Amino acid sequence: MRGRAIENILIRECTPNDIDQVYQLDTRWGREDIAYEFIPISREEFIAHLERFPTYFLVAESEGYLVGYINGSVLLNQDIPVLPKQEPYLEIENIYVKPDFRNRQIGGKLIERLLEIAGQNGIQRFLVSTVTKDMAKILNFYQSHGFKAWCVQMFKE
Repeated sequence: MRGRAIENILIRECTPNDIDQVYQLDTRWGREDIAYEFIPISREEFIAHLERFPTYFLVAESEGYLVGYINGSVLLNQDIPVLPKQEPYLEIENIYVKPDFRNRQIGGKLIERLLEIAGQNGIQRFLVSTVTKDMAKILNFYQSHGFKAWCVQMFKE
């Protein structure tokens, strides 16, 4: 298998055999209650995404178990004002790392590898959105990887 090791973490392409573990990670993410209106993705949706965008679906593996994943879709810009019209871009759909493996740069390695693969395929523009409950932390994370805030919505309870 192709991949890159980080400590005892391997970043590699997702395979059909990984889907059950990815689905379990996504379900765990939902139970953590760290995002507003989080709806876990169905197993079938993960399979469809892997079939459509296999190059942009990566996992982080430790000792034979998945501890994180990232997946994205390549789209052609129609109406996003901060991106040139008709230019392809990669939208990061999901990125998740199990709590016990956070703060070890695994999420950063997942995102860096995904952006590297996209760049090798001629994609230079990227988009991500979030519904996290810890906005300051996630903004810092994405900004540390070169992302800029474009649109912010706020609320008060």
